[in-house]
Amino acid sequence: MTVTKALPTSGRYEPALEPSKSHASAEPHHIEISVVLPCLNEEASVAGCIASIQEALDPLGKAYEVIVVDNGSSDASAARAGAAGARVVHEPVAGYGSACRAGLKAAHGRYLVWGDADGTYDFSSLPDLVALLEGHDLVIGNRLAGEIEPGAMPWTHRRIGTPFLTGVVNALFGAEIGDINCGIRGISRAAYSRLNPGANGMEFASELVVKAVQRELSIAQIPVDYRRRHGGEVKLRTWSDGWRHLRLVVGSWVSQGRRPVPAAPVVVLSAGPDVPVDLRTAEEPDADRLRL
Repeated sequence: MTVTKALPTSGRYEPALEPSKSHASAEPHHIEISVVLPCLNEEASVAGCIASIQEALDPLGKAYEVIVVDNGSSDASAARAGAAGARVVHEPVAGYGSACRAGLKAAHGRYLVWGDADGTYDFSSLPDLVALLEGHDLVIGNRLAGEIEPGAMPWTHRRIGTPFLTGVVNALFGAEIGDINCGIRGISRAAYSRLNPGANGMEFASELVVKAVQRELSIAQIPVDYRRRHGGEVKLRTWSDGWRHLRLVVGSWVSQGRRPVPAAPVVVLSAGPDVPVDLRTAEEPDADRLRL
């Protein structure tokens, strides 16, 4: 596995097509980039996100598509996404992971990119992210290395939750990731086909990184800015989603067998009732008792 933090410049691109030919009207087998937006009641922001994606990708001259995965919205999200030029896919199984997987399955591009539809991410970084995908299997955004707008991320998430979960993944798998929870990412189609993720919830983000490390994929990171959401309700549930992340990560470590933990923190985690995992000694519980 290779992890790099190099940040390319957008100037490396030379448009090969007229901007008007770079939208989703291109033939599926000609599409270079697919951008997936999981969406649940984001009528106030989804059209703006699509416009931001178009503004970022049009100058590249590459054929692309925008896919909005409606995950059971009760508002006008789907209608507004379609009117803004996106292809709308409906996913009945609730959950961030379910929506992402449905969109990635429906995508035609060589490069698969996804981000949130709530306006929190600055999609102007897409050209740099795509450029990194030309030399790496997986690219992960890092909000902690970018600018975070005041009020965009709760203090507990920024200083405790995200650093802790990121640290656990790095300690158990040697991932060297800066932000395990960042919602803007990209992966090559070939690499994604090797991962076969199955998580339905927010833990999809951790699952992808863990499996990428296990399969020794080349991983790059890119600083991204994070802004206050534009309407809609926050989908993240701090404790329940954090537990799902932790349970998946520890369960993945247990299932691959006993291994040394580099620079393990002195902390005891619980993988379930009466199933402790002590990172100081790297003693793992019986995998049959770990409920995932």
